[in-house]
Amino acid sequence: MSSIKFLFAPAISFGLGLNFIQTWLSTTAGGIVGVVVFFFLSKWILQLYTRYFFYYFHLVRVKVYNSLNISVPKFIPAKRFTKRNRLIIKIVKKFGMAGIVILTPVLLSIPLGTFIATRYYSSNRFLLVYLSASVLFWSLFMSSAISLF
Repeated sequence: MSSIKFLFAPAISFGLGLNFIQTWLSTTAGGIVGVVVFFFLSKWILQLYTRYFFYYFHLVRVKVYNSLNISVPKFIPAKRFTKRNRLIIKIVKKFGMAGIVILTPVLLSIPLGTFIATRYYSSNRFLLVYLSASVLFWSLFMSSAISLF
């Protein structure tokens, strides 16, 4: 549960009768496993998309005139902006990598946040470590908060 929807995992763990340490360890382990799986799965999906499908879905035909003023069709990639693309770009520009990493376990969910972080910040070699540290912190924070209340 913590690898998919991390926000509810500590409450479910306490509901199953686990103590604080067991809850913290199980949610942390599940979240980190989810981050690692979705990190490498995202990299693979992005490579597959770039290699095989990018030009298939994003080509438009334009007229280009050569030196003899003869129209020659040429295919170039099209930029398509949807509401979802605009929202993702707004989140990335507003919060940056640190914001994405911090918000991933709690608000964005681990699969979506990891995919966005991998898509825009894959050049950072510590990205997987940052995502795992964020899961560790949020697991400790939420387990502590739920155990106190």
